Amino acid sequence: MNCIKMLLRCLPVLSAVTSLIAARAAANPSALHAFDLAKLREAAPSADAKTSVALTPDAGFTGGPALQWETESTGEALRLTGDLPWAEAKFLALDIYYDCDHAGMLELRFYARGEKAPRLTTAVSLFPRLRTRVAFPLEMLDAQRVFLPRTPARLKGVLWGRRLNPDEVSHVALALEETGDRQRLYLGNISLLAAEPEYPVPDDKVVDELGQWTARDWPGRTRDEAALKRQLEEARVAALKTSFPEGWSRYGGTQAKRFKATGFFRTEHDGQRWWLVDPEGCGFFSAGLDCVRSGEDSAILPGMEQLCRWLPETNGPFAPAVNRRRDTRSIDFGKANLIRAFGESWRKAWRELVLGRLVAWRFNTIANWSELDLLRPLRFPYVIQLGRYPTTPAQLFRDFPDVFAPEFRESARRYAQGLEGVKADPYLLGYFLCNEPVWGFGQHNLAAEMLEANPGTATRRELAAWLGKRYAGDVAAWAKAWGREFKSFDEMMTGTFHRIGDASPKAHDDLWAFSREMVRTYVRIPCEEVKKVDPNHLNLGMRYAWIASDLFYDAGESFDVFSINCYQMEPAFDSINTITKRTGKPVIIGEFHFGALDRGLPATGLRGVASQADRGVAYRRYLESGAANPNLVGVHYFILNDQAVLGRFDGENYQIGFQDVCHTPYPELVEQAQAAHEAMYDVMTGARPPFAQKAREVPKIK
Repeated sequence: MNCIKMLLRCLPVLSAVTSLIAARAAANPSALHAFDLAKLREAAPSADAKTSVALTPDAGFTGGPALQWETESTGEALRLTGDLPWAEAKFLALDIYYDCDHAGMLELRFYARGEKAPRLTTAVSLFPRLRTRVAFPLEMLDAQRVFLPRTPARLKGVLWGRRLNPDEVSHVALALEETGDRQRLYLGNISLLAAEPEYPVPDDKVVDELGQWTARDWPGRTRDEAALKRQLEEARVAALKTSFPEGWSRYGGTQAKRFKATGFFRTEHDGQRWWLVDPEGCGFFSAGLDCVRSGEDSAILPGMEQLCRWLPETNGPFAPAVNRRRDTRSIDFGKANLIRAFGESWRKAWRELVLGRLVAWRFNTIANWSELDLLRPLRFPYVIQLGRYPTTPAQLFRDFPDVFAPEFRESARRYAQGLEGVKADPYLLGYFLCNEPVWGFGQHNLAAEMLEANPGTATRRELAAWLGKRYAGDVAAWAKAWGREFKSFDEMMTGTFHRIGDASPKAHDDLWAFSREMVRTYVRIPCEEVKKVDPNHLNLGMRYAWIASDLFYDAGESFDVFSINCYQMEPAFDSINTITKRTGKPVIIGEFHFGALDRGLPATGLRGVASQADRGVAYRRYLESGAANPNLVGVHYFILNDQAVLGRFDGENYQIGFQDVCHTPYPELVEQAQAAHEAMYDVMTGARPPFAQKAREVPKIK
């Protein structure tokens, strides 16, 4: 009887919720299907002590009824199931309010019928306590892109997995990445839409006049403009008095380890380990800092203006801090703060400030994506990344071009011209070819992926000829090995084949072997062209995100130094040693970082630690353990300045800089970095052991 009474009391609430959902669907003409929140709650996977999902008739945060989801786990709490119009829909949309003190990440896991694991997953980062509409473009189920286009109020969005046709979708599961805390999330207005929705943005001031987050206070926060001016002028004066340690060359190499001087940077193995050698012949380990810039851009999409207390005008004294592109502008609060402090002479003052700090902190390399138009007059070792990697009109898989087409060679010739202006500069350590090619995110069989689309390309023709040679012209033997009916090798040129690499083990192996030929050609041709223009400087490789595929090693013979980005607590020594063993080349790490939540921003980045003190400990251990490895010749930290509160162009807003938006350094990190750099040459020669203390790692928040 009590159960019946309770049910009768709940019926009006459930009826009201259902009516609201129906009304919202009717009001949105692009809605093909509006999910019934009550039914989603009923169908939710069984909750445990770590997870609960409740229905609230009017949460306020999402403008209507919402599901209140609380969890301490990473398990799937909700599933979007049923006979749904996935093939007709263009977007999966939902309104979210993430009720936590830090950022969070929501995963949408897309399952194919009959498969137990998600075929494809997208993860979107959520700003704390800011109502946000998330809309996933269902065209991205083709897995040809890795990063979601930025939309107002949402942070970074990424995607991984394999191609999934819309008519293969069985259901979508929702999960939250672990943060170490209990998370609370409100979800409402979950719909499949025929068109992209609007993105309402609340009138919440989350960024102050200096570009700092308004929701939190912390030690070192700059109180006002007067304090900013005083701090930066004092720092500039101090920076003018710095110099490299005694025993270092003018390039930052060690005079205690001498090699033949050639006037340019090069590599040499001394019988014990690999070294970089500076132009004077001194042994060199590249301790670099990425993004040495006057500030970091904050993307201000339409509607996001009201999230800021102040924004500079396009005209006027703060114009250098504004970058307008079409209907979007980006604001560089760090640059605006330099203008506040130094007026029209801010460029000169910043050069003095940043050079002094690099020298005082014992960095010896201005690393990737730095503001070289302002910095090159400083005569300080630097690296560059060349322009857009050679490409062709046809993209075979993600950003992988038609590498056997004549257009690829011609594109490579134009690309190599980017070295003309620097080929005689002794301060240029070397050049990276590109950064984290998107085709390399995951272990993908490139030839098999190519056959999903793009008939008639030059690389398809090359595959047909290659298979003809591999099977000595015997089509029947090839068809039997692949378990398919083929009449001619030319079918590889004209047909499209869904998941052909799974047809048989032999099909997979053949296509993987040809993928190796594709990657070798992809790297070899541009490397030939850049050496024609600039034979003086080091080719530092591709800056792979990580060694995701065995294919990566096949290109190493074209590099002088093999580069990877390595976001771990220590350099990935197994990968580093394997790279050198298989390619015969030393390794440089192009990116790593550590972030904490005790200052200024709501996300740690790709490696989280407990505090600023732990950031310093983590940095020192990383660099010194790297210097002790005989195959590693440098590590570059990402980045100088913290990222913007509202996120850069792709939405990252990580607390990872050596200094904050007001150019205030984090002393705990600076102190340990300086100590690591002063010790690195003794560590390289074995005169002292590397720093052994470990930082307290915490779950990353990105």
